[in-house]
Amino acid sequence: MVDAIGLNQKMLEVRALADGKGFSSDPARIWEMLALIHTEVSEATDAYKKGEPMEHVGEELTDAIIRILHLMSALDLDAESLFQEKMKKNWGRPYKYNTVRGG
Repeated sequence: MVDAIGLNQKMLEVRALADGKGFSSDPARIWEMLALIHTEVSEATDAYKKGEPMEHVGEELTDAIIRILHLMSALDLDAESLFQEKMKKNWGRPYKYNTVRGG
């Protein structure tokens, strides 16, 4: 069990909602959960491309965050620790890292 701090607190909240609404967190659904994250990002992209209000784009991005946190809970990951470790690693990288053309 993870400490209920930072992202873990949100992850636990998302898991409670998913369980309460009947959305399985079964490991057999991992592939589906990954695809649903992609779907939400695609919906945000489409909304932005169509010039829809930023609130709608933000709602779709929030759906992606919710789906990511649900997946992380299904994988029994420590979201807060992973986030902190990744941010530390990224801060240590050079300016515009991993780009050829400075994108």
